[in-house]
Amino acid sequence: MTMQPLSGRGQPDSLADVLERVLDKGIVIVGDIVVNVLDIELLSLKLRLFVASAQTAQEMGMDWWTRDPFFTSQGRENELDSSGDRRRGERARLEAENHELRKRLEALERVVASPEARAVTNEKGDA
Repeated sequence: MTMQPLSGRGQPDSLADVLERVLDKGIVIVGDIVVNVLDIELLSLKLRLFVASAQTAQEMGMDWWTRDPFFTSQGRENELDSSGDRRRGERARLEAENHELRKRLEALERVVASPEARAVTNEKGDA
């Protein structure tokens, strides 16, 4: 007569098996930490940890990372464009300002390079 394990399996689960099961089904760990001194609550931490695969989390309605600018460039574009054409309008305004500043710079360079400006500079240098 041979002895069979109670679980009905011949070998214990490997770490890979356990991890696959956790990521497939998900696991929630909840904990509260409270620090009291003389019945005065100094610190209260509420911990909520959800461990699952991205696919499992999405199936449960948790997909915040798909829109978070820290995790995706697409999320950053959506955040910038969320108020209509704010991004395109800002770019157009900056291009117009850049064009205006270039025109003003060219005009100032022409004035500085003119013979009259050189004469005034020479007069001030002689004085």
